[in-house]
Amino acid sequence: MACLVWNCQGAASRSFKRALSFLSLTHKPLIACLLEPKVSSSHANTICSSLGYEEWVRVEAVGFSGGIWVLWKDSINIEVIDTHPQFITLQVHHAELGVWRLSVIYGSPNPYLKRKLFADLTTNTSDYQGPWLLAGDFNAATSREEVNNPENFSTTRCSDFNEWLFREGLIDLGFT
Repeated sequence: MACLVWNCQGAASRSFKRALSFLSLTHKPLIACLLEPKVSSSHANTICSSLGYEEWVRVEAVGFSGGIWVLWKDSINIEVIDTHPQFITLQVHHAELGVWRLSVIYGSPNPYLKRKLFADLTTNTSDYQGPWLLAGDFNAATSREEVNNPENFSTTRCSDFNEWLFREGLIDLGFT
């Protein structure tokens, strides 16, 4: 089962639709998670309805910043567990893979809001014992190798993220 997670940084352009179409044909994702679509309200719904997925849930962008869209095919059963300004958590029921949780994150760069994200994600899944995939853009790094400008990297800036990953027993799968 393929799941696409993409920080698209804008979903209103023709180039976005071409790129998503290419990714969908190539990888055939049942779930598409789009971060920073920078589109809100009825315009967002119009775009979502044109992307080839039967169901979706959204967290609104704030102005032209942020936003999370999760779209899925009706061949998969998904229950929305929580929507939050920085994440959406879903319970996925898949015939072959069983039941698992997916949290799609677009984290604020603000340190206070980032700590709130970690606390709210922990609270959100405290009673859940099954598989949990967190994917998205935390606006946080675990090491110097993950940043574009290593000269400006500070270990203190990533300590909250690393400590939270450790406390939750999460495994960093990396990124491309």
